[in-house]
Amino acid sequence: MSKNAKKCGFPTIIMWYFQTQMSLEEFNFRLTFKSRMRIKNLIPTLIMLFPLLTFSQIQISGEVYDTNDKPISFANVVLFDADNQLIAGEITNDDGEYFIKTSPGNYILQISFIGYKKWNDTIEVTKDINLGKINLNDDPNLLNEVTIKGKKPLIEREVDRLVFNVENSIASQGMSALDALSNTPLVRIQNENVSIVGKGNIILMINDRILHLSGNELTSYLQSLRSDNIASIEVITTPPSRYSAQGNSGIINIILKKNQNLGWNGNLNSSYQKTSYDGFGSGATINYQSNSISSSLKLRQNEYSVKPVGSRNLIGENNSIYTSEVRKDNSETLGLNYSFDLKINKNQNIGVIYDFNNRNQAIDASGISRYESHGAIDSILSTFQQQRWETSTHTLNAYYDIQLDTTGKRINITGNYLRNSPDKVNDFETISDNGKNASIVRNSSYLDYNIYSGQADITLPYQFGTVESGIKYTSFENNSNVDYYNVINSNYVIDPEKSNAFDYNEKNYAAYISWQKDFNDQWSAKSGLRYEYTTLIGTSPEQNNDIINNSYGRLFPTAYVQYQPSMENSFTLSYSKRIDRPSFQSLNPFRWYTNPYTYFTGTPTLRPTFSDNLEFTYTFRNKLSSSFYYQYSKNGISNIARLNNGIYTNVIENSFDENKLGLQINYNDRYFNAWEISFSATGTYTATEPIIQEAEGLNVNSFSYSLYNTITLNTDETWFLLLNYWHDLPYVYANINIESQLNFSPGVKASFLNKKLTASAVITDLFKTFESNGYSYNSGYRSEFTSYFDRRRLVISLSYSFGNNKVNGNKKNIQFNEKSRAN
Repeated sequence: MSKNAKKCGFPTIIMWYFQTQMSLEEFNFRLTFKSRMRIKNLIPTLIMLFPLLTFSQIQISGEVYDTNDKPISFANVVLFDADNQLIAGEITNDDGEYFIKTSPGNYILQISFIGYKKWNDTIEVTKDINLGKINLNDDPNLLNEVTIKGKKPLIEREVDRLVFNVENSIASQGMSALDALSNTPLVRIQNENVSIVGKGNIILMINDRILHLSGNELTSYLQSLRSDNIASIEVITTPPSRYSAQGNSGIINIILKKNQNLGWNGNLNSSYQKTSYDGFGSGATINYQSNSISSSLKLRQNEYSVKPVGSRNLIGENNSIYTSEVRKDNSETLGLNYSFDLKINKNQNIGVIYDFNNRNQAIDASGISRYESHGAIDSILSTFQQQRWETSTHTLNAYYDIQLDTTGKRINITGNYLRNSPDKVNDFETISDNGKNASIVRNSSYLDYNIYSGQADITLPYQFGTVESGIKYTSFENNSNVDYYNVINSNYVIDPEKSNAFDYNEKNYAAYISWQKDFNDQWSAKSGLRYEYTTLIGTSPEQNNDIINNSYGRLFPTAYVQYQPSMENSFTLSYSKRIDRPSFQSLNPFRWYTNPYTYFTGTPTLRPTFSDNLEFTYTFRNKLSSSFYYQYSKNGISNIARLNNGIYTNVIENSFDENKLGLQINYNDRYFNAWEISFSATGTYTATEPIIQEAEGLNVNSFSYSLYNTITLNTDETWFLLLNYWHDLPYVYANINIESQLNFSPGVKASFLNKKLTASAVITDLFKTFESNGYSYNSGYRSEFTSYFDRRRLVISLSYSFGNNKVNGNKKNIQFNEKSRAN
């Protein structure tokens, strides 16, 4: 339902009119949410007859339930005066609650809903009054005579976000949450990374709470979550001040359906993946809900292998290095997520969420490096690597929510803890072309991340608008040790010049306030201001001094204005300021070697990247959406390649400022009630200005488009054909030019056993065209690369749901996006 229909209470007015003017036997009334809004536009003079938009200091509230004590949504609550004149009206929300504002006096309150008998009572209103729980009795005769059909549009535009109503999408039914995301406008999934087009990687939330997973673990989790439990997906391209200013990325918020029934349910899923190797994954979810307890246990496991091939060259006027590599990457993941929520009473609940993930990676690689001087070969090195990485991550969240009164005032308090401890070992043997000079080396590192955070948020709805405010504290602790060993006489001997330790501590303090107001049916606004203050210290125990000692504070404003001149047109203007702090690995000065002459390293003096984002969006009929956006980023971070004395280094540095202009068009529609189409196109102009001598200024135009098709093959809507295609023309990422990429992925999916069993088969990158090739210029060299990550693959998936399908368990998550910086 649109926000205007909810605000003005027109479903109440229309239902009251028909119920009082004619019998249900004379009129078989079919009503959709869309038709309600059309009726509103046809009779605007009715607005003047009802004081629905006026302000008052008196509020009548309560809850409407059926005989089984289940809340009734969209029930009509109408207030009459002593002369039976309509005074005000409202509909109940998802929890069966209603709130009506009026002036003091004596009234008749009437509650009705199709299929139930009317409820009436006389009330005297002198101050705010809560009537408590009211149960409606069934009326079978009425239910048999009337059909009400309500359906939200597939796409909705709100003041600060785009809403994709998954429950109305045939493309997203009977699938995983990952598949539902791939069908969502503005969202793209590539190589286990979820991103918003034009924004890069994102923050993922479930029911307004951050999901603390990334990469392979996130993919496994989303595959275990069923799209049938998802009501909508919100895409927030310019996040409001309530959310952390960290990361110049958008937010994707998955809204789950409201639990209605009590009991158990669950889901089992498994998948087979064929690349150059065979891979398998599986997961299980068990949910339980009672009147006071909501709990969920998720288990995930997978093992996948791929065969990446690629090259990386550094070409200079006099000296050049040409490298090529073939690898086998194997990844094994085992994870557990458990959540428990206790409803203390109607207004209070507490809960905890624990997540454990263990990932083992094994990389076996063979590469060749050819060194040239003035066009002649100096030497050829062959390197054989064995990398073994084990990463264990523990996340614990606790929260307490309290609703202060019936108007919606509430406080949310959360505490978070994360420990992430990657243990990495890289053994490599390098042999020269003459076979005489051989080097056997071990490069190992152990990193220990600890993150603590706590926050409190308060929401205060008033007549002049809704006010939100909150505070947050975060502490980052990172201790790392990187050792470099040479093998001498079969013994590992440490090389202290290439080994180091780094301790890093960062504290962030944040406070924000925001205000949102719907002025009338056409104008809405939202604004906010967030302040974040950061202190950071980085030390090297071996050097016994501070490498980093810094502090800074910044204000991050946000603003949104929405204008809806009609049901078919909507205009939105938004602005936000963001910060992108470097990850711990980007700050860590340790050297990670791939052979004795090539290493990657971070820079402890990296400065954060600040960006200003401006976006103007026009939406037509909730089907066609176009956005013009501008982004300015200062102190952009990129990888700078250098060649000094035969050593090939890759150093992360602040290297450029960037201006970006873009135009994005999205179209979503359904034809013949069987063909759902989603089209997206983005054109971007990017100009970068170097801030260090080695970087290059760029002026690049880019264009990308995608076309997703889901075709229903039978009348029962159990067989579907998937035809998905996207194409990226050359574009710029940081200071790197990326060449054209495209991907065609056909597939089929089917449902059985009353849609409890779902099967799908999809071929990704059918024509093997999704390659990643690019280049950049820095330090007087052309740095170029080619890569194919074994992306052509066949994926066969099975999923079976059991138990009470309306139970979703506890899906509450916590805002804790700092975790991404530990990866």
